Amino acid sequence: MKYPNPTKIALCGIALAMSASFSAQALELTAGHVNPPGEPCYEAFQMMKTKLAEGKTGLTLKIFPQSQIGGEKDAIEQVKMGALTMTCVASANLSAFAPSVGVFDIPYLFRDGDKHPWIVTDGPIGQKISAQVEKESGLDVLGWWSAGMRHVFTRNTVVKTPEDMHDLKIRVIGSPVYIDTFNALGAKSTPMPYGEVYTSLATGAIDAAENDTSGYRNMKFYEQAPQLSLTGHFFLMKPVVANPAAMSKLNPDQKKEFDEIFAEATKYQRDLFAHNFANDIAWLKEHKVTVTTPDRALFAEKVKPVQEKYAEKYGRDLVNAIRDAH
Repeated sequence: MKYPNPTKIALCGIALAMSASFSAQALELTAGHVNPPGEPCYEAFQMMKTKLAEGKTGLTLKIFPQSQIGGEKDAIEQVKMGALTMTCVASANLSAFAPSVGVFDIPYLFRDGDKHPWIVTDGPIGQKISAQVEKESGLDVLGWWSAGMRHVFTRNTVVKTPEDMHDLKIRVIGSPVYIDTFNALGAKSTPMPYGEVYTSLATGAIDAAENDTSGYRNMKFYEQAPQLSLTGHFFLMKPVVANPAAMSKLNPDQKKEFDEIFAEATKYQRDLFAHNFANDIAWLKEHKVTVTTPDRALFAEKVKPVQEKYAEKYGRDLVNAIRDAH
C-alpha cells in the first residue's frame, strides 16, 4: 500500500490555509456617482480602482458612474443604508443630510478654485467641519474633492452684468443658498436633477444653467447653451463620504493601503480640476462657445444680502475664518 507523502500533505495544507486566509481578507468596496468620463471625480475613482487592484491587501473597488444609482441624494441614501460603500457628491446636496457643510456654499466665499479651498479643508477649519458633518449625517468624511468654480451658461443671452440675468429661468442645485443666490441676481431659480439639464436646455424648459467648465464640457451642455459667462459665483466642494460600518471592515493593512491610495487620488482629482480649466476654455472656444469674463465684483455686490443671511446662519466667526484663511 502506497502512503501519501507527509511533506506534500503539509505543503498542501499550508497553501490551502494561505488561500483561505487571503480569501477571508478579500473585500470589495463600491462607489457610485453621477459624473461622466473625463470629469475629475470619475477619473479619480478610476485611479483608485486600478491602484487597489494592484495592491497587496485584497481590496477591490467596483464603480457605478453616470447616475447608474440615481442622483446624488439617492447615492447618499444608499451609502447611509450600506448599499454603497462611498460616494462623491456636491456639498449642496450633502447639506440636506448635514447642514454644517452648507457654509462652503456661500457665494463668493473663496478667492480662487485651486489654493484657498484646500487651505481651509486640510487645516483646523476643515477638521472641525468634517467632525460636524459626520455627527449630523452618520457618515465618514473621507476627504474633500473639487468641483471647481461654477459659472453661468445660457441658450442665448450673453451675461456680462447681473442685469443680464433678469428673468432668466436657470437650473440650480436644489439647495436654498443656490436658489437664494440666483433669485438675488434677478433670475428665476429652477431646481432639477442633473440628468435632466441637457434635455431641458434643448426644449427651452430652462434658459440657462450653472456648472464648472469640466461638467459643462463633458455633459455637452455647450451644444444647447453656447454662451458661457465666467461668473465664478460658487466654489463647489465635492466631499467623499462613506458608510462607517463598511469602512470598519478594513483590517489595519487594508486601512493603511486605502488611506495612501485615497490621498493620492485626492491630489490627482484636485490637480486635474485646476489644470483642466485652461484646456476646457480653449477647447470650448474652438467649438464655437462664446466665453465672457465679467467683473465678479458686480455679482458679489448683488448677492451681499445672501452672504449676510448665511453668515448669520453658520456663524460670522466661522465665515470670516474661511474667507481670511491663508
